[in-house]
Amino acid sequence: MMPGVYLVGRGAELARLDAALAGAGSGSGSAVFVAGEAGIGKTRLVTEFAERTRRGGATVLIGRCIDLIGPGMPYMAVAEALRGLPVPGVRAPGPEHPARLFEEVRAVLERLAHAGPVLVVLEDLHWADASTLDLVSFLAYAIRDLAVLLVGTFRVDDPHSNGPLGRQTGGLLRARAADLVELGPLHDDEIRILLHEAAGTALPDALTGAICRRSAGNPFFAEELFAASVRGEPALPRLLRDALLLRVAGLDSGVLQVAAAVGRDVPYRLLVATVPRPPADLLDALRAAVEHAVLVPDQSAGTFRFRHALLAEAVYSTLIPGEREELHARLAGAIAADPGLLGRVAVAGELAQHWAAADRPAEALVASIEAARHAEAVCGLAEAARYLERAIDLWHRVPGAADLTGLSRAGLLTRAAELVDLTGGGPRAAQLAREAIGLLDERAEPTRVGLLYERLGSYLLPIGDRSAGLAACERAVGLVPPAPPSVERARVLTTLGNALQLSWRHADSRLVCEEALSAAAAAHDDGPALRARGCLGVDLCYLGRPDDGLAHVAEARRRAALHGTPRDVVHGFAYHCEVLVTCGRFHEAGRVALDGLETARRLGVGRTFGALLAAYAAEALLETGDWARSDGLLDAATRDGTTFWSHYPRLLRAQLAIGRGDLDAAREHLESGVQGAREPSSAARYWRLVTELALWECRPEAALTAVDDGLREAVGVHRLRLSALGLRAAAQTAALADVRQDRRSARTMRRHADRLLCEARDATAAAAAVTPDATGWRAIAEAEHGQIDSGTTSDGWHAAMDAWDALDRPYLAAYCRWRYAQALLAGGAPEAANPPARQAHRMAVRLGARPLQRELELLAQRGRLDLAGLAGTPQPPAAHVLGLTARECEVARLLTRGYTNRQIAAELTISAKTASVHVTHIMRKLGVSSRIEAATVTHQLLGQADP
Repeated sequence: MMPGVYLVGRGAELARLDAALAGAGSGSGSAVFVAGEAGIGKTRLVTEFAERTRRGGATVLIGRCIDLIGPGMPYMAVAEALRGLPVPGVRAPGPEHPARLFEEVRAVLERLAHAGPVLVVLEDLHWADASTLDLVSFLAYAIRDLAVLLVGTFRVDDPHSNGPLGRQTGGLLRARAADLVELGPLHDDEIRILLHEAAGTALPDALTGAICRRSAGNPFFAEELFAASVRGEPALPRLLRDALLLRVAGLDSGVLQVAAAVGRDVPYRLLVATVPRPPADLLDALRAAVEHAVLVPDQSAGTFRFRHALLAEAVYSTLIPGEREELHARLAGAIAADPGLLGRVAVAGELAQHWAAADRPAEALVASIEAARHAEAVCGLAEAARYLERAIDLWHRVPGAADLTGLSRAGLLTRAAELVDLTGGGPRAAQLAREAIGLLDERAEPTRVGLLYERLGSYLLPIGDRSAGLAACERAVGLVPPAPPSVERARVLTTLGNALQLSWRHADSRLVCEEALSAAAAAHDDGPALRARGCLGVDLCYLGRPDDGLAHVAEARRRAALHGTPRDVVHGFAYHCEVLVTCGRFHEAGRVALDGLETARRLGVGRTFGALLAAYAAEALLETGDWARSDGLLDAATRDGTTFWSHYPRLLRAQLAIGRGDLDAAREHLESGVQGAREPSSAARYWRLVTELALWECRPEAALTAVDDGLREAVGVHRLRLSALGLRAAAQTAALADVRQDRRSARTMRRHADRLLCEARDATAAAAAVTPDATGWRAIAEAEHGQIDSGTTSDGWHAAMDAWDALDRPYLAAYCRWRYAQALLAGGAPEAANPPARQAHRMAVRLGARPLQRELELLAQRGRLDLAGLAGTPQPPAAHVLGLTARECEVARLLTRGYTNRQIAAELTISAKTASVHVTHIMRKLGVSSRIEAATVTHQLLGQADP
């Protein structure tokens, strides 16, 4: 990694500099100051701007000021900028004649400007001497009628910026003699892009999230933190630490250490209570820290905070052992004695932090458990989980911990496991639940242990351990007695029903969920069976009763909203979305999913269920043609951390990337999503997308292999989709075999297609009562088979087009229109092919479906169709259908003319060796063994069109 190389973002700032340069180019020179904190990217910005300006033909002069220990060298930066100019130089004047020097510098710039615009960049003006600053002020006025742009950079957090520099720049800005471009922090998305560019590969979400948080948008800090992580340095990197500590040199370290130990906005009253300084001295120290841009005051709140969180880390790192503990104990004691010192901040959480840092385990244990209760009460579930994890670590260090806290260790582990799971830590939750089970005797407390097994099962199922999860749920049902009826019995049955559903055993799940509802009714408590009602609704939908299923999930949502836990509420939304998506009601599914996503975030479970609900919404938007909004939701969903459902948005991202033609990105998303795609529907989705990717890459044999793999796992309508895609791959493979006159392969492929059509028809019978999609996919399957069987498929593709139109699925309808137009053209009806081709092309352009758009333009080129104004415009290469690159298309065109490798090389201005490599690649992609076969296949598939 090379810090300082990558410029990310800053589009608006570059635009302002470009506008200033354009003004200079027209003879209206100006001065622009670029300001920001150290490391924010001032040098990157002006370097990029200077390079662009130089490429545009302008003269670029760059000078830098230097931080010297002794007296500064007058005009150092200006001298550097002017050094080596091919014009008469500047004579050094006597100290009593600076005006002569100023005029000569202007004269030099004027002579340069006769040849074109001039950009002068003076960096780090916060270190400039007074003479240089006077010259900058002079030039800001003197270049107004020249083709010159003066750009100066300075730090806003440097003490020098408040002295002469601040006065002079302030005066120029007030007089409108200069403009100011302020660089703020980068957004988290931009920091992630920066890190990806620096690393050259995708990085774990946890790492990029931590760097975004700690760097606070400063690109230099972000790069240094990433470099430290590569070197295995978990703490603040030494280089960065030393640079930060330079900023606080000469300030009151005692005051800053207290502020750093507090860790966030520091109330003035807390500083008064804990800093051993007279009030006047404390105020002087705080004022100095503010003036040096180390602390930032908030007058309305009466608090101070570090300008940058890493400054606080650097100061905190200067505390030595013993000193750190004493300081935190002092803070904890002051807060415990007067909680009002913190204002509105949660006192329990602060006490837990300080007692732990003070190495006072008993006080820290009690405060941590109390802080968890407070955090959970306001839906701060992630914070609550962290406090309980700290309590678990402290437990064995505190004699009589159970008496002190009123909790058993098993109880603490149980509650922590639930919170950890709700915030996305399924594997850790399962570990905690197993430890709790190990502390209890199931013979003495069968119901309590049964409930822990139920929790264990609910943690294992979402992380993909279906067999262990199902076994835990069955164990739970075996331990909790059926009589007398109890809410505990209803609860374990509900989770078992959910486990069976995830295993696609809907009939078994239905029976168990109905038993759970009966147990809850007998116990006169509907709460434990809220999920059972939603789960039953999904079961009924997949068992062919979608209307009954929708009624159950809607009722489950209503009841959960009245008296359910956060988990019950979001499960209600998820079950409702699942049924709506399955029933093809995507517009309604999108609205429900977005409502659920907002609710999940409000309840504090957005990290666990947010990815699932965001993915439901994204899938609905993807299917109904709003790809841009879908992309935004998926981007957020895949950043929320790793949960069981993380594979769902990743697979949807792959689907979107395939549709847009970004096949490399699609492959990456599939690789990241495959690990979570364990249950049958997700596994089928994965294999379907692998098949589609292979088809668009013109690898039909690989597509057929993926279909065979997928059919071993797929159930229901997923078998139908895979079979339809397999028929498309079979049609392409058979066509290539026919062109190669490989009759044996063609017969084998036709038999394979017949088996796939039977599979599609059988799957339709099972899926038609569940989802209307079955009609559309069956139509595609029949049309694809018709192409293999008779080659005349226009009626079949018309039926498929009508089916997807009726279902309001624009992409699939556009795809079928393309195939319909293709079939009409093959049948000798070019006029009839025009309308469906035009409609499909308009939709492909609107969606951004580039592969489909490209295929339609190829079709228009071959068939001389007019795609509403595209006639006569340059068309893309026509050999994409064969999987050839643009250069391979050119080589293929020459092969059909009988060119040798040497002739191809001369025609394309490449070497004969390179031409030979291209011919070899073409033969491999076409599955032929000679140049003549390659030329024949290209010519027969593409006709007389120029590839």
